[in-house]
Amino acid sequence: MHIRGKPDRRGTRNYRNPSSGLRRGLPSLLIGANAVIMLGHIRNTIDLDLLVPEYARSEWLDLLRDLGYRFFDGAAAFAQFEPLDKTGSPVDLMFVEQSTWEKLKKGAKEMDLGGERVLLPRPEYLVALKLHAAASPTRSKPEVDWEDIRQIVRIAALDPAEESFRALILRYGGEDALAKIQSFSREK
Repeated sequence: MHIRGKPDRRGTRNYRNPSSGLRRGLPSLLIGANAVIMLGHIRNTIDLDLLVPEYARSEWLDLLRDLGYRFFDGAAAFAQFEPLDKTGSPVDLMFVEQSTWEKLKKGAKEMDLGGERVLLPRPEYLVALKLHAAASPTRSKPEVDWEDIRQIVRIAALDPAEESFRALILRYGGEDALAKIQSFSREK
């Protein structure tokens, strides 16, 4: 996906390309800052974060290479790319197993991001992904993830007392995260 464009009034970039991975039918879910922006929290971001099933890894890697992106960092479950021409936006891919993909895709909402159809996971799953990111020992600014979590809880009116959401919080963040999110849900 060749990512270009200037931020619009909400802070998201205009991500257009007629031959994008989304139009090619490659599976992905929009995650990260742009997903939070799509929910209604205005904030800046320069990259595009996509969650993709492991089975589509090679297709996404080929597409990004074909579109002039350079792999610059990654691990088994993550790959970061930068455009060679520096006018595009970086792209981060998070790879998940089929069972995780199916869970996160269930209930995803179709939205428009700069003219591209994207799927946005349910808000509680975005919180789980943000908790996972914030807990990473290599994360340089977990406070940004925590502000995103606070905004998702507020915008989506998520209740940490609800059993399935509580279970997600405890699984990906533990008791401390639950206490923090409970305090967010009491904010007016």
